Amino acid sequence: MLLYDWQKIYDVSDGSVLEIFKIFEMVTNNLIPQNRKDVLYKYRKHDFTGTSFLVHPDVLLYNAYKHTYRDIATYLASASIRSVSEYLATETTTLELLHVPFANLLVDNINSNSLLRLDDNNLIHFLYEEVPLEKH
Repeated sequence: MLLYDWQKIYDVSDGSVLEIFKIFEMVTNNLIPQNRKDVLYKYRKHDFTGTSFLVHPDVLLYNAYKHTYRDIATYLASASIRSVSEYLATETTTLELLHVPFANLLVDNINSNSLLRLDDNNLIHFLYEEVPLEKH
């Protein structure tokens, strides 16, 4: 499980989906910059730990080549709305559309996002959060 601070990632990256992906990769793999010329060097002093969570960030990262940086950024932003305490109590990885403050914008993006799915009960499903254990 990865705990991250979406707002800090978004702010530090200035909203760039490529930079968001670099930070996500750095945090997931516990990467440190090799030298001052390393692209991760500018993020060395930031702590991205927070209360947003992904259950299987490694699976998302492994399959990232199949998706756009925009889809991955939307996935991370949407996942950040979920409650970690609810997950720890019930192991629920879905998100009720009712809890999304920008639902009208997200619904349009869900249909085109290969990582998210909206079911008939208005639950948002995260593709790599519901991966069976033997598949990752």
